[in-house]
Amino acid sequence: EESGEQSTDSVSQDISVNGAQTKPHRPRREPLLLIDASAYIFRSYYAIPPLHRSDGTPTGALHGFCRMLQNLLLKRLMKGDRPRVVLAFDSGGPNFRHGIYPDYKANRGPCPEDLLPQFALVREAAEAFGVVQVEAVGFEADDVIATLTRKALEEGVDVDILSGDKDLMQLITPQGHEPCVHMVDPMHFDRVSHDDVISKWGVSSDKLGDLLALAGDSSDNIPGVPGIGPKTAALLINEYGSLLKVIEQAHKIKQRKRRESILENSNNVLLFRQLVALNDDVPMDSLSLPPSYESVSNLRMSSFDPNRLTEFYNRMELKTCKEQLQQRLRANWVDFKAPPTPSEYDGVPF
Repeated sequence: EESGEQSTDSVSQDISVNGAQTKPHRPRREPLLLIDASAYIFRSYYAIPPLHRSDGTPTGALHGFCRMLQNLLLKRLMKGDRPRVVLAFDSGGPNFRHGIYPDYKANRGPCPEDLLPQFALVREAAEAFGVVQVEAVGFEADDVIATLTRKALEEGVDVDILSGDKDLMQLITPQGHEPCVHMVDPMHFDRVSHDDVISKWGVSSDKLGDLLALAGDSSDNIPGVPGIGPKTAALLINEYGSLLKVIEQAHKIKQRKRRESILENSNNVLLFRQLVALNDDVPMDSLSLPPSYESVSNLRMSSFDPNRLTEFYNRMELKTCKEQLQQRLRANWVDFKAPPTPSEYDGVPF
């Protein structure tokens, strides 16, 4: 069975943090990259102009998703590496949070009609790349990511999470924590650290859920406490130590409106805290793990088959992706399937 320690010298790279190159304190162990696939599909859909196959099949979001995978993975795949990468998907339909709060995400409209068929196409693309895909019925992709993150840390494996979802920032570990968890910005592939969480939100990652419960999260239709925004929530949490202590000592808050609002909504805010919490204990038998699954350490891509990916691009008429792949194949064919060396990880954001 693999462990995080076995690959201690397999990654030795400069890490991009907010555009600056920083040296890690130790040679970086090969991490597990968890990609928030469902969220990235939506991001691609709204970021890329509509594209269609000749038969009218929409492919814009698919195109963006494939470009992302190629930019992240192709250099390593061309060297015969099989990185630890998992695509986490929402299972679709209601999840356990709707049972707690029926209005959860009720403000979101239906999925665009021309995006719906692209979810299945993205899964086909993942198969063509050889990426592991995981979901769990009744849970969100965030919960799948949280559970795999916990398991990876238990096995001594560092984790990078490709997502822009602020909820997942709750998983980022403080500097010096080993093994560690970072996020990777899906736009620029910069790594997001614990210091970035504090800079953005004013609280540590383990208190971010408390802040979101107090301030609310409009994207998930979580109202929070009236009159309490993120900055005020951060001030209260830092002053009293936690959400529970804010509620317990709300009568001591000097500002009358703020005090009354928290006292009047104390039960609701505890409910909201359940909604924003990530479930890192999804039963392993509920996860759609590969039949060969033994440990998170072994969740690796299958051996890269450029012909399989080229055939998929031909069928989907993704000409730009195919051209990029062929250029890399021509440039790297002599070295294709050579054993990866630490220098090959230079510039890889995870």
